Amino acid sequence: MKVLYDHQIFEHQRIGGVSRYFAEIIRHLPTDVEADVSIQYTFNEYLRDMNIPFEWRDQLISYYSFLPKLNFKGKKRLYSFLQERFSEKYPDFYKVNQSRTIEKLEKGDFDIFHPTFFDDYYLDHLNGKPYVLTVHDMIIELYPEFINSPGFIKRKKKLVDNAAHIIAVSENTKRDIVNVFGTSVNKVSVTYHASSLVDGGGKPENLPNKYLLYVGDRRLGYKNFKFFIAAIQPILLENKELCIVCTGDRFTTEENNYFEALGIQDQLKIIFVDDTQMFGLYKSAEMFIYPSYYEGFGIPILEAFQAQCPVVLSNGSCFPEVGGDAGMYFDSKSPEQLRFAVLSLLNNKELRQEIINKGTQRLQNFSWEKSALQTIEIYKEILR
Repeated sequence: MKVLYDHQIFEHQRIGGVSRYFAEIIRHLPTDVEADVSIQYTFNEYLRDMNIPFEWRDQLISYYSFLPKLNFKGKKRLYSFLQERFSEKYPDFYKVNQSRTIEKLEKGDFDIFHPTFFDDYYLDHLNGKPYVLTVHDMIIELYPEFINSPGFIKRKKKLVDNAAHIIAVSENTKRDIVNVFGTSVNKVSVTYHASSLVDGGGKPENLPNKYLLYVGDRRLGYKNFKFFIAAIQPILLENKELCIVCTGDRFTTEENNYFEALGIQDQLKIIFVDDTQMFGLYKSAEMFIYPSYYEGFGIPILEAFQAQCPVVLSNGSCFPEVGGDAGMYFDSKSPEQLRFAVLSLLNNKELRQEIINKGTQRLQNFSWEKSALQTIEIYKEILR
């Protein structure tokens, strides 16, 4: 069997959960399955150590990575002008990568096509070959107040409707696909994510002695970051040695002003880490806190389990499905419940160890090997 994966997510993400998922599935395919990844230019970190021919670029500027934090009228026109005027600095990588994929699609030397994101460019080039689509979440559909993109939703539904089969990354996401798009239950299968965390033997420098850990984007409203900070503020004010460590981009001026207004600006730290340091970052934390309203799966939960870091997480979306009995849960709109969970773990060593032990046990239910084999069974069933 030969499976063709396209360029999309490896062009959009240097690192990130979706590109991590595809890289791990490809890495763990059995030897009798050949993976063809159609990418000519990429800056994706996960492909670097895989036997996939491509040209590495330290910065891959496409429209999707051009001024990623800014969205303004005329942005596309500005990008098109720069491409035309300064083509060496702003080559159209997306067009090159897409043309390569279309060429492979029309050649037809594959059995299954598995696109990696939701551009529909390929629909006119499949020539009858089936495609499988992985849906990681339904955040845009369920929370338009945070991400309003009706065009994206329409295109995504068209791709779901035309796919031979849909892979959802949790039962919760499967239910959302069925309920929102009206997709047949029998057309959707669930394959879970896993942890890719590696114990690099070290941890980042300049870590506080005692800290709560937040991992992920802070800008997206459904991540519930501001609620988390406001809910924890009384605990920080009572315990000046306790800090919050965040990963990701530097704090914005707006965030710093918010922390200062709460009187906790000296207790929030940004730590930049690579994959070899993430294990140590989790391991040294008092706990990992995941306050989101909604996630499709939540790989950081499994990463925390692997590093024996106790987990506090909201009780919505897929979290109970992934965390089982190995987490301290709270209502995502209840600061009192969040504070109770945090204080319980800070003040009760026996409870902390119990949660850690349950996390270690829970982790055994998830592996990339299992995910890859389940994906292959879906491919085979389509071909049958």
